[in-house]
Amino acid sequence: MIKVLQERQVKKKKFTKLIAQLNDLRSVAVHQPGYITGETLFKGKDPIDVLVISTWISEDHWKAWLTSQERIELNDIVDGIIETNTKISIYQVPTGQE
Repeated sequence: MIKVLQERQVKKKKFTKLIAQLNDLRSVAVHQPGYITGETLFKGKDPIDVLVISTWISEDHWKAWLTSQERIELNDIVDGIIETNTKISIYQVPTGQE
């Protein structure tokens, strides 16, 4: 099992729009093979740091979602809202802690 962390920054005035787009992404992701769960966290005032953590059965499942046309199209909208490029980190869950 893996955890995928996606870090983004957004100006306060665009925060609501970003959250709506991230919710759209998640509503599609939940139907993807290998998707387990996800959450969105934020900190800061302006810009706001937004962290999305998703859990997947495997990195192969995540990569299939990452490169899917549906995700690319939805993520292009997100990229137009955020201040900096999305930083993606993948963490492996140790065996026996799943």
